[in-house]
Amino acid sequence: MKFSFSLVPSFPMTSYGDIVAEAEAWGYDLAWTPDQGFMQDPFVAVSYLMTRTRFMSLGVGITNPYQRHPIQIARAAVTLADLRPGGFILGLGAGEKRRIRDRVGAPQGKFIETITATMAVLGDLFDGKRVSVANSVFELDDVALEIDRPPAVPIYLATTHPDAFRAAGAHADGVIVGDVADPEVMTRILGWIGEGAHAKGRDVGDISVVAWCPTIVTEDRNTAIGDLRRPVIGSAINGMHKQTRELMGVEPAHFPIIRAAKFDPVAVLPPDAIPDDMVDRFAIVGPPDYCAARINALQAVGVDTMGFRMPVALTGVYDFETNLRRLMDEVVPQVDG
Repeated sequence: MKFSFSLVPSFPMTSYGDIVAEAEAWGYDLAWTPDQGFMQDPFVAVSYLMTRTRFMSLGVGITNPYQRHPIQIARAAVTLADLRPGGFILGLGAGEKRRIRDRVGAPQGKFIETITATMAVLGDLFDGKRVSVANSVFELDDVALEIDRPPAVPIYLATTHPDAFRAAGAHADGVIVGDVADPEVMTRILGWIGEGAHAKGRDVGDISVVAWCPTIVTEDRNTAIGDLRRPVIGSAINGMHKQTRELMGVEPAHFPIIRAAKFDPVAVLPPDAIPDDMVDRFAIVGPPDYCAARINALQAVGVDTMGFRMPVALTGVYDFETNLRRLMDEVVPQVDG
């Protein structure tokens, strides 16, 4: 199993680089820089991280074609892949519609059609092909990268949408499964990925699966669960596809309440809307042996990479640098294989 983490660059870049450089020394395989909110630009941040690290892989996780035109994504991605051959991953997803996309007037377009077209376009551009395409989100008219032999760029799709999992199985090199720490739900998701892979004659074993979930090492589970419940798990539920969130145990009657609580900090969130056992389906929180057992359970059903998410909503509540160190020093040695 590989171990990665995501950390939002919401603080000075030199400090951000310090943490990622330390994480490389601790043994992490991959660091993800999110394209989240209106924080530092992830492509620029990753280029800086390449000056602070030597061999670990680096990824943008995630960006989206609504805010960034695919040709601009492609240009940035091949530049980073050229700087770190075989060590850059491009993560794609929908982005945050209400909080980000709508506030900047991003184009509208159905996600499945848009992201499938984006993966196809990027694949062709990375292969040196000329592309002509037009849809409600972006257009290219006989465009190719003006680069001699563009480097290979793995594409990972981040989603919670069943049809997007199928699209990832058909087109992507990897899948970032957002906020699912439950092995039974992960098994169902792997089935959707497999459906897409088999439809295209692909070997599902060639597609990497990343479990991207909040992971906190702590001896005080009760406090951590309380810290996560509203700002982190509530937000994850709000952005999760209906079918997947119901597999995760979210009652349809509770969803409007959870959604209201995300956008109104004084709205009441009843305890039974996001009970403790539900938090555990979305996150891994507890002592080292507990965390390792949860990771082993995900690995047993087919997850090959952990994506330890350091939730920006808890910046200042938890020391993410210490948490990342404890994960590598105290949890990873107990993970099988």
